[in-house]
Amino acid sequence: MSLVAALVVSTGALTGTAQADTVGPVALAPLPGDDDSSVTAVNDAGVMVGLSSKGRDPRVSHPVRWDADGRITALPTQGDGQGIASHINRHGVSVGIAATPTGSAPARWDAEGRVTTMQLPPGYYGAGPWAISDNGVVVGTWITSGYWMGSFRWDPDGTVTDLGTLPGGDWTWAKAISDDGRIITGVAAGHDRVQHAVRWVDGRPMTRLAPDYRASSADRTNGHGVSAGFVSENPGARDVPVTWDRDGTMRRLEVRESQLLWINAVGSTGYVIGSNNRYPPADRWLLLWAPDGTLTVLPDDQLSAVVEGVDAKGTVVGSIQDEATVWFRNGERRRLAGMPGDKQSKARFINDRGRVVGSVTDSQWKTREVFWDLK
Repeated sequence: MSLVAALVVSTGALTGTAQADTVGPVALAPLPGDDDSSVTAVNDAGVMVGLSSKGRDPRVSHPVRWDADGRITALPTQGDGQGIASHINRHGVSVGIAATPTGSAPARWDAEGRVTTMQLPPGYYGAGPWAISDNGVVVGTWITSGYWMGSFRWDPDGTVTDLGTLPGGDWTWAKAISDDGRIITGVAAGHDRVQHAVRWVDGRPMTRLAPDYRASSADRTNGHGVSAGFVSENPGARDVPVTWDRDGTMRRLEVRESQLLWINAVGSTGYVIGSNNRYPPADRWLLLWAPDGTLTVLPDDQLSAVVEGVDAKGTVVGSIQDEATVWFRNGERRRLAGMPGDKQSKARFINDRGRVVGSVTDSQWKTREVFWDLK
């Protein structure tokens, strides 16, 4: 495999050692009889979950799990077998949506694949899970009896709790939960009808993460409860990128220009990735913030590029001009090998053991899920 040497344009130094070799891609096949598959999450053991699909109209999808070697298993449901597995914790317990005899509901599959579905309170509907902790607590959203989006906590013993609203507010969105299940983060409307970054700690009522700011958003949270997002000081002002530590302490992230920013992921040690759309649109910066908030601009040769995942070492995965790419902290940038005859490839996830998950697209525009291992 050739290595692509690149000039690193950076406001912070790059340090660390790149991995020496890459294994893969290894194809992640759908279930027998299905024609497509999609990975939605991977844990640090390399176990992946997602869906296997067939047909076009209607499209039928089944929740599945792949072991670390890429072998697929159908996850059962209490209905007609349809659904999706969307998240997985370190113990192999996953969560998603599964068919029931009367429709569908949030579902939890234990490490052996046994399914349990969540019972919704009367008047609540449209529930969907967003995350699961290592001790099996699930958080997500539903439509409340007042027809607003609300948030729930689903404990392993079956208890379902409505997470409530801010005083005077009418909607909430719980997006993430820490690995130990103690910290839930998300966004909510206040009495001013403005969006605020919020969190719930140890089952207590929600609090605002940035009470001194007009508006805020917690967009991504890692397993340690560290969140990344934005605060806004005044109407019309540019959002300021920030992180909040586990204890709620806020840190501003370094910026190069006051332009539109996106936060894409937070690694387990606090590395943050995102992008800065400048003008013209092709002139985009790919951004990596170290845990102390210092900024590195990742090299992309001013081509169409995106970053989607980051690990504990600050290794970043994404794509440049439809080629799956890895950026290492020592400045190496590497194109990941594709399948013979493929036209496109993407890298979407990386875990802390170097498992990279993405997809390749062949000349007939058939897309297949794959993984690579950085050795």
